[in-house]
Amino acid sequence: MEQSTHKGIAKKIEVAANIGIVVVALLAAGFFVKSHFARPPEPRQTIPIGSKLEIKGVDWGAKRATLVLALSTNCRYCTESAPFYRELTKNAKDKQVRTIAIFPQPVQDASAYLKNEDMQVDEIRQTPLSAIQITGTPTLLLIDSKGTVQGVWIGKLPAEKEKDVLAKLTS
Repeated sequence: MEQSTHKGIAKKIEVAANIGIVVVALLAAGFFVKSHFARPPEPRQTIPIGSKLEIKGVDWGAKRATLVLALSTNCRYCTESAPFYRELTKNAKDKQVRTIAIFPQPVQDASAYLKNEDMQVDEIRQTPLSAIQITGTPTLLLIDSKGTVQGVWIGKLPAEKEKDVLAKLTS
């Protein structure tokens, strides 16, 4: 009788363990789906159009316009947007628009990131993004020769917003 009791307990432990494994597997699958297929977060408010952008040592008058790319080496949406940024920076160079990439990480890390993503910019800077009123990455800013913000685009952009950025860059 004692042996059948042990078998009953062992069976209950086995069933409980199997249920636990299934629950853990379902939770892991849920986290995977959420992290890989979730929509990008809604853009947060950042520096307003029409305001002056001040970055120490930057002469906005050096070119007719400057495209500022505020990125982070650990930003998933920056990496997902890299093909568009490659096109954008190439287009900017063709239109005589200066490009500056700003990262919160050290310039050496930022440079390696840009090289890995095959993006070429005129200048790379390390700046706390909050110091220039940028609340999230990626953020694109189009600045005129007087340092005035002419365009702001936040987050991973849908195709129609990418066209808007390219149109604004050429105008």
